[in-house]
Amino acid sequence: MSEPFVALWHRAQAGDHLAHNTLYQLAFQRLRTIASALLRRESAGHTLQPTALVSELFLKLHRFESRLVDEDHFFRIAARAMRQVLIDRGRAKRARSSPDEVRHLLFASRQDATACEDTLAVRLIFEKLRTMDRRTADTVWLRTVEGLTVPELSRLQRREEWKVRADYDFGLRWMANHLTCD
Repeated sequence: MSEPFVALWHRAQAGDHLAHNTLYQLAFQRLRTIASALLRRESAGHTLQPTALVSELFLKLHRFESRLVDEDHFFRIAARAMRQVLIDRGRAKRARSSPDEVRHLLFASRQDATACEDTLAVRLIFEKLRTMDRRTADTVWLRTVEGLTVPELSRLQRREEWKVRADYDFGLRWMANHLTCD
């Protein structure tokens, strides 16, 4: 089965519409099963259906340049491409992130060791902020996660309250803006 599948793949990549349709029909059920499994891992609010994910996959695979080894290789690549579609959609959804959402997700990542994809993304952005401006990152962390007040932070950091508040607001806004870029 593997050899005809690969040949069909190459014909479809070369623009043979009949081969493309045949490949789609042969692979659809297995791909839909993979898509269903991936979507079960997503948060409850996602709107993508397995069939739509398979359709997006085929659009993505049209640009696939690598050599296909066998049928199993195709399905491994397909699963990876579907995960990438879900990641891209998650990033697009996070494009509407607000400082309040960042604050909530940063706090949630501290509370739950099995952090979901969103809290992991916030933690990665937080680490970028820490490398860029350690004092701002510390201010965000101490205020958001540790629960210190602005006056407490002012005393701890030996800085004026308005500077603490400015760093805190800047850090949250910066993180919210950069969630869309990573």
